Amino acid sequence: MIETTAVRVSVGMFAATAMLSVTLTGFALAQNNDNKLVLDPLIVLGNQEDATGSIVDSNNPPTVTGSKIPVFANEVPQSLSILGREDLERFNADRVSETLRYTPGVTTDVFGDDEDYDWLLVRGFKADQTGVFLDNAQNLAFAFGSFYIDPYALERIEVLRGPSSALYGGSNPGGIVNYVSKRPGDRIREVILGIDDAPAGSISFDYGDPLGNGQAYRVAGRFKAGEKYDDFNEGVRGTLAPSYKFVAGAATEVTLLANLHIADEQHNGSTFLPYAGTVTATDEFGFIDQDANFSDPDWDNYSREQFSASAIIEHTFANDFTLTGIGRVGIASVEERYYYPFGYAGFSATPTDDVGTLSLIAFEHDTLTRTAQTDIRYYGIIETGTVEHDLLFGIDARYYWLDETQAAGFGSNQVVNPTAPGTPSLGAPYQDATTTQSQVGFYFQDQLRFGDGWIVTGNIRRDFADTEQDGSAGFSRDDSESSYRGAVAYAFENGITPYLTYSTFFNPLMASPANGVTEPEFGEQFETGLKWAPEGKAYRLSAALFQIDRENVVTGVFPNFDQLGEVRSKGFEFEGGYDFGTGLSVAGAATFLDAEIREDSNAALIGKTPTLIPEHQISARIDYAFPGSLSGLSVGAGVRHLGESFANMSNTLKVSDSTIFDVFGAYEITKNAALNLTATNIADKRYVTGCESEFVCSYGSGREIKLTLKSTW
Repeated sequence: MIETTAVRVSVGMFAATAMLSVTLTGFALAQNNDNKLVLDPLIVLGNQEDATGSIVDSNNPPTVTGSKIPVFANEVPQSLSILGREDLERFNADRVSETLRYTPGVTTDVFGDDEDYDWLLVRGFKADQTGVFLDNAQNLAFAFGSFYIDPYALERIEVLRGPSSALYGGSNPGGIVNYVSKRPGDRIREVILGIDDAPAGSISFDYGDPLGNGQAYRVAGRFKAGEKYDDFNEGVRGTLAPSYKFVAGAATEVTLLANLHIADEQHNGSTFLPYAGTVTATDEFGFIDQDANFSDPDWDNYSREQFSASAIIEHTFANDFTLTGIGRVGIASVEERYYYPFGYAGFSATPTDDVGTLSLIAFEHDTLTRTAQTDIRYYGIIETGTVEHDLLFGIDARYYWLDETQAAGFGSNQVVNPTAPGTPSLGAPYQDATTTQSQVGFYFQDQLRFGDGWIVTGNIRRDFADTEQDGSAGFSRDDSESSYRGAVAYAFENGITPYLTYSTFFNPLMASPANGVTEPEFGEQFETGLKWAPEGKAYRLSAALFQIDRENVVTGVFPNFDQLGEVRSKGFEFEGGYDFGTGLSVAGAATFLDAEIREDSNAALIGKTPTLIPEHQISARIDYAFPGSLSGLSVGAGVRHLGESFANMSNTLKVSDSTIFDVFGAYEITKNAALNLTATNIADKRYVTGCESEFVCSYGSGREIKLTLKSTW
């Protein structure tokens, strides 16, 4: 392990030295006879706002995800999907998970129809805790300390697949999901009234104006109340996202963003169910009702109060270099209590009686999270002879603080004619601790362009992480790691850009050395692919082949962990779309994954596939906007196919594949008013999204019909 790390550091230092030498040589070439540096005026790709706004009518939009500087999507040397407002609104989505169901490489609804949290896998690796970013700054989560983001407050969602630590520091090896907030600038007037068949109702609004002198404001929000789709599940939630922009001097722009979210609800009952009764029928009662809820309506409660505030400052210097900084602070209070099943009576994996008596765990937690972070970037373009260098120098720092208590008790209920299990008697908290993690990273990127199409990208980053926890299992540990990315691409004139990328990652763990966890996870990826997005054309296509090796994976059973684990994920992804120009457009995506345990403390698991990872995912969507007398009417349909996955680590139990159909339609009543009707899982198919074990399986969402009326002026 030490030798491997030393080799990586040596290679990384060599790469950094080589890039620095090229840069210094370029400066020398740019000097005049008086030995003074001369930089010709260069055009930088807009400002950061250009790369975070609307992507309407663009098959190759500018982005800062995967580069941290504004570049076009085909210049990012990794697989990347960008979802704009049309994608976020197509199915009247209430959760981010619902917007990503047609995105390659992403597995959504991992634990079923969970309204409280967006469970996500990217390329087979859990992304919802260390792989979620808001405006390119990490939205870190641990245990129950998380920040929920309503998709209505977002302008885009961008999915960058593959390890990205060379830019983002400690993060998920499968990739990151970057939420891009709505920002002020243009005049906007929008109100949306919504109802669904749960039943529930909602009101959304988006209102903003430019004020002159470089000022603008915007306020977006959504409030929803009513019942959910499973038994006794009801509540209210709301999001408010105000923003304000102003200029300070001729070359400085400041954008202030805030996000407030509250929720007072109950829990859904379609998760944490046994394999017998969900994936397979039982002899005693068949299948568990997918709408059944085995918690207690008088005790069950979910409460969230959170607030975050961000400031984004951008200053352009006389040499066309730009300094951009983001700072964000946040606080979230989450309190939950609920019953969830853990097998049948006696914690059995199969029913022990005709009524399907369930063993219940009564769980309660009280969590308070505080975060603070900043990311400062200095970037611009210089030319050295025939080579153009898009340089980036950056530093980011983040602080995460979590205060939590967790307690548990027991109860029982039955599948046949369930009743309220009553208020439980909880034991003393088994977790009562404060955990903190701070991380500081320094990074550098040089993207070289030359030879009428060559694009070579080099990244190096060094991170320092400090993790502490008090309480009976308290610990303090320091970690540091270097991360790299090297890529070569060629942009042909016809819009095709093939690329080859090598990247590394690390992930500092919030776990105690006393439990055998001594180092961060780390690993590497090889990826090759192509992007085809000709300028002005109505089609796009991307494909990628990849292999990710994740090492130092924690294995074993609490409290006897170790880090003998290694998991490899390799596969193929495809994404494409075409607009025929006649009102008809199509889009499709496919993911084929082969995940394998290569090392484990349990030798019997070597060669097996981890649970919850589908072997493939395929989706397709078709839209048609009617012409002539039916102008204003559009209809569409989508199909999602989820392949088989394993339900236990020994791979003796499988979760069946599933195919789900969605439909949607819109009608423009007037120029400023439109109806949107969606029905997801139109056939109301009962299916299981996955099983973590034979005790923890989750139903996918049943049929959900939503109608909205949008008014603009």
